[in-house]
Amino acid sequence: MTNPDQVDEKARLDVQHQVWLLTLEGRLHTIQTKVDLKSILDVGCGTGVWAHAMALAHPNVHVTATDITLPKETRPKSNLTYIQADADEVWPFEKFSFIHGRMLTSGIHNWPQFLSQCYEHLEPNGALELLDICHPWRADDGITNETSSAFIRFGLAAEKSWVRNGLDYRTSTKHVERMKNLGFVDVKEEDIKWPLGNWSNTEREKEMGNLTLGIFKKFLEMAGVHILTANSGMSGEEASELVAEAQKDLVENCITKKYYLAVKIHTTHKPMV
Repeated sequence: MTNPDQVDEKARLDVQHQVWLLTLEGRLHTIQTKVDLKSILDVGCGTGVWAHAMALAHPNVHVTATDITLPKETRPKSNLTYIQADADEVWPFEKFSFIHGRMLTSGIHNWPQFLSQCYEHLEPNGALELLDICHPWRADDGITNETSSAFIRFGLAAEKSWVRNGLDYRTSTKHVERMKNLGFVDVKEEDIKWPLGNWSNTEREKEMGNLTLGIFKKFLEMAGVHILTANSGMSGEEASELVAEAQKDLVENCITKKYYLAVKIHTTHKPMV
């Protein structure tokens, strides 16, 4: 996972929060909770922007924000606590009425264990919401694929590197089955497209596309070569060449090829009994 205190990364994560607000049309979450909120856990809080917004929106609810690296610059709130913790380890928490996790595929190595701990640490009728990008990266023009797209080839190469590090960027396709097997109820999956560039139809989606394009241009610049060369992957020369081709392809062709990211939102509840 990246360090949320790095200046460029903090800016990227804050813009990403704006994309999520646009995606959810101003809402901080989609799930309708079955119980009055008393306590909220935000797993992988990053810069803390979502946790802080929830603490402001629910002044009588205590919000716990956790990550493996906590933000150094936090905005103090009496009902907001930051706890440094690795979500892959045993959780040092009590139970919550709502657990939230956004963009966690870059950090969770054991998803069955993670979901099991979500179940264990929810109160009866407690709510769980997970939001994430699902690979592969895609084009909506009906013809573009990895053969004709350096951007899609980069995404597939990056995914191989992440797999070697124990990360599954398609894990959200398995959430429904895993949640049901654990005993979760009211399991729902929503599929959303994040356009890259302003090729979509509505003004809201165009704004999302412009912001997401900026995020991914910065992502490729900051981390592209490192991702491809990590875990005994490509040589530096190969990686630099593919990153340059992917950047060019993304900037020049995002409108005509209609590049987008597939996003999945999963919501569910722990049963009363």
